[in-house]
Amino acid sequence: MRRNIIREFEELAEALSNYSLMLAYNLQNLCVKAEEASLIPIKVMVEGEMQNLEKCTVIGKKDDYSFMIFPKFDEDMPAVVKGIMDVHPEFKLEEESMKVDSLDENGNPTEVDARYVLVTMPEVNDDRYDLLKQATKYYYESSKSQMEIANGKADIRLAELTVGETEENMKLIKAERDRVNKQWNDHRDGLYNDKLKEIEEAHNKWLAEDAERKRRQQEAEDARGDSVTKSMRMDAGKK
Repeated sequence: MRRNIIREFEELAEALSNYSLMLAYNLQNLCVKAEEASLIPIKVMVEGEMQNLEKCTVIGKKDDYSFMIFPKFDEDMPAVVKGIMDVHPEFKLEEESMKVDSLDENGNPTEVDARYVLVTMPEVNDDRYDLLKQATKYYYESSKSQMEIANGKADIRLAELTVGETEENMKLIKAERDRVNKQWNDHRDGLYNDKLKEIEEAHNKWLAEDAERKRRQQEAEDARGDSVTKSMRMDAGKK
């Protein structure tokens, strides 16, 4: 296979890779679990300068659905909160603190209270479930369309480059095109299906928690009703 044809396949593979990576980024920003990629766009105003979140904070995961974000300087807490809310107003934010090991002014070990922002992903209730699925399909179809356009452009160039090629070489060229497309189509489809699975799991989690909340609420209402009935009977007995 000639060098210019190989180069064409390399460029096609790079284009398909970029579209697939963009799909991954967009899906990670449809926040279900705590994805580090969702924090990348966040900027924080520190001393008159916009900084990336990771530059002015220390970030850790509390669990699959929440981050613990520690400002490096306590006075930056309001700016950190604002930066997060500007990009992800759907996140639930709470200011909390925890004991951490440190050194006092004399270099002796001590414990201090470190304030941090607990960032929790929003629940996937019925309304959000529908929105997430629609957005996931939109990004998937957009990526699929972009890949098809990239293939169409590559096919035009390959048609020009392969004029006069033997039948055997054309079979090799078609096989390579199919290989490149299968690699990135499979990757794209995997991202899509994994996201749908993630959404389903989070929605099922919400359904179970919502059913439990309703059960407890009903028990509380029943208990209040029993208490009122008992009180009415006692009052009636006194007369």
